Formats: sequence, structure tokens, C-alpha cells
Amino acid sequence: MVEVDLSGPRLADDLFFVMHDNRTGRTRLHARLTGLGLAAAVLGELMLTGQITVGSAAGQTRLVVVDATPPGDALTRAALNHIVAEPSHRLRTWLQFLARTARADVASRMTAGGLLRPPGRRPSRGQVPVDVNVAAWPVGRVNLAIQRREPLNLQDGVLLGLLVATGGNQLVLWEQNPAYLADSNAALPAPLQELIAQTEAAIGDAVITRR
Repeated sequence: MVEVDLSGPRLADDLFFVMHDNRTGRTRLHARLTGLGLAAAVLGELMLTGQITVGSAAGQTRLVVVDATPPGDALTRAALNHIVAEPSHRLRTWLQFLARTARADVASRMTAGGLLRPPGRRPSRGQVPVDVNVAAWPVGRVNLAIQRREPLNLQDGVLLGLLVATGGNQLVLWEQNPAYLADSNAALPAPLQELIAQTEAAIGDAVITRR
């Protein structure tokens, strides 16, 4: 798998921006769906850097550690440590486990990195971006690529896949192009396709549970 440049924007940070209103900081989706999407993005970061992949054991889809070298940031380092310590869990279990705190964890990393303003006295209002243009760029470049029918790079392909898996595409894409979405997903390596499929299934379970 082609690894992503670690000096560039992180997948979970980009997804966080897309999933939240730039002015109010409030999430565009239900909190459970946001958490699952961001949990998948954290795992996606570890896949994009070649540290984990997807495997199958006893008919179950699981995460396989390829490189246990601790990542440079605390968020993905903690996720990798959990996977190393308990490798027998299903991928879906990891999504549900990480989703419990994913929104707060990603926001904390982004705040420390100067991407989000620190929470105010009323955190329920959400945290707003330091730079609105930076926050708008992830969904902007995906929308431009779709509009121009241009292929996405690997990270943005996963970003789009997770948007579709969570239903966020219905809220932020300028146009819904089923053929483009299908082709973009098919162009991803198999482990990332499986991550997106498992996220979509977990989202479906969460929606059913809410009814």
C-alpha cells in the first residue's frame, strides 16, 4: 500500500472538519454516527501509514498489526497500543470501542495542533476552526474533484468513502454521482475498502438501534 506523507493533513482531522459546521462547531450528524466515522478515520490513518491492515480469522474481519512502531501522535499511538494488546477483536468491535471518545479525542489533537479554538465556557456549542478556509478545504477539494471528474488521492478517497458510509455525503457534496463514488471506492486498496464497508455496516446498526 502507498503510504501517506505524515507531514500533510491527517484523515481524521479532515473528516472532523467536514462533519462539523465551520461557524458553530456543531456536528452535522448524530453524535453516534460522527463517533463511528471518526473512529474509522483514526484506524484509516494507521492503515494509510502502513501500520495495520485487515485480515480474516475464523470467518471474522480483524485488524492485523504490520508495524508496531509507536506513531508520533498520542491519538493513533493509543489506538495502535490497544490493537497490539488485544489482537483478537473484530474490526467492528474496534470501531465501536474507539467511537465512544473519538470526537473528543480528535478535537483534542486538533486543538493542540492549532486547528480548533479551545472550548469555551459552553462546550456543547462545539469548537470552531481557527481558520475557516483551512476547515473548508477538505470538502472543497473533494467536491472539486467530483465536479471535474478527477481521481482522488488515496487519503481523499478514504475521506469520501467514509462520508458515504456515514451518510455525510448527502449533506456536504455539491452533487451526488453514484458512478464516481463507486469508482473512487473501487480504486482503493482492499483493506481500506473493507474499513469503509465495516463502517457502513456499523452505521446501519447504530441507526437501527436508535429506532
